[in-house]
Amino acid sequence: MNNLCQIIARNRFSILTLAILFFFLQTITAQKSREVVITGEAQFAIGKEIRLIVFDDLLTYQPKTVASTKIAKDGSFRLTYKTNQIKLVQLAIQTSKAEFLVIPGKHYNFFIDMDLELFQLLSPLSYGGFLQIVPVEIDTTELNYRIRKFEIFFDKLNEQFYPDIIYHKNLKLRDSILNVLNEKFQIHYEPLDFYASYLYYSFGILDLIIYQKSVDTIYKNYLDNEYVLYDNPAYMTFFNSFYDNYLYNSPRISKEVLTQFINRTPDYLAIFNELGKDPVLRNERIRELVIIKNLREFYEDAQFNGYNILYLLEFILKNTHFPEHKPIIKNIIASTQRLHSNSEFPKCSLKEASGVDFKLEKLKGKWVYLQFFSSQCEDCIREMLIIKELEKKYKDSLVFVSVSLDFNFNDFVDFKQDYKLFDWKFVHFNFQFDWLDELEINTLPDNILLNPKGRIALRDVPVADKGLATFLSRKFAVPDKEENPLSPHFRK
Repeated sequence: MNNLCQIIARNRFSILTLAILFFFLQTITAQKSREVVITGEAQFAIGKEIRLIVFDDLLTYQPKTVASTKIAKDGSFRLTYKTNQIKLVQLAIQTSKAEFLVIPGKHYNFFIDMDLELFQLLSPLSYGGFLQIVPVEIDTTELNYRIRKFEIFFDKLNEQFYPDIIYHKNLKLRDSILNVLNEKFQIHYEPLDFYASYLYYSFGILDLIIYQKSVDTIYKNYLDNEYVLYDNPAYMTFFNSFYDNYLYNSPRISKEVLTQFINRTPDYLAIFNELGKDPVLRNERIRELVIIKNLREFYEDAQFNGYNILYLLEFILKNTHFPEHKPIIKNIIASTQRLHSNSEFPKCSLKEASGVDFKLEKLKGKWVYLQFFSSQCEDCIREMLIIKELEKKYKDSLVFVSVSLDFNFNDFVDFKQDYKLFDWKFVHFNFQFDWLDELEINTLPDNILLNPKGRIALRDVPVADKGLATFLSRKFAVPDKEENPLSPHFRK
């Protein structure tokens, strides 16, 4: 009997060991990165650079270029990227972009097209312009196809029923929409299925609008579980909407608590424990993520101490039990520093009209006013008439540099030839589209002031025809030599 018990005990140990080993191997396999291959044709953009952009997290949506290549003479391109999970990505050519989802180990093959007029705009999306990516072979089982099919159908239902739901408070239509959706798509909670979760939380966004005052009901239906789907766009859109500025707006959270533990004596653990009393913040993982999200929102609010907010974020970064929160915090901290006074100016390599490289580092030791323009921007050229006079007045204190964002380098060269009366430094942005994204330049004209250390002094300087002269006069204290220093004439 004892021998039999020993045999059973040994077998149980062996079975348990094998089970643990099998689970460990499965976990390693699941986490192993696999290559995603993206190929295709973009005949309209031969010779242009195509970039693959990913987002470290879907709370801050900070873009990161992970691959790029020149589109070949025959219009073809090939990009590769390794990932261990389904990821939202963008394909970008110049400033035109399109989003889709990639699955580890898959090969995607697209035809890409674009309206050529919109393609030349700095911000084509403002006019409804984006890259049109179409699979070479249609696969009705493919994730992007299935999601797009759902979105088109759901959008049509919303167009049909939304006015009655919102304006006439006909909430019964909510169930009608759900019933129609279920006939085709089966809306249900299945957190380990990316597609099912995408559909479920997409519908949840409609519930957020309908039941916006029923906070506990929404939480119970959508968030009261163990899963936080960090890489699912529908889930994170739902999460961001539900908890938007929640700590400040919720009647359940005392403003005194926020003031005490953020402004007076910054104490993350005190905030964390206090917020645990709120039923919709019971989940510790969600609670910490909400604190992180809301601290980011508070940073831009003058009521809160920005220095203390950064201290709290750094504390969470060092002590969090949830590794998914670390890249989010790092992105938030980086974004709070980016483009603020005395922050580092993103590195760049510009070109003069002659094709010679120009580096801004050469101007260290001087104040530098950067004006961003294009040869097609009439407002930019009108600004230059004012800059011409200001450049004469402040040439001993300030260097003006106009940076062309022309997508055709020859347009910039022609501009320099045609407008010789503008005799300060002119350079081209050298097709550094990631640099434009970093600077958040989306419209023209735009400008930035750099201090003598080459760092950002002011991101949004008053524009030339609306206060720049007054700003510079106060900044550099140079007395007016003329009553009216602006030259009215303009010629090529």
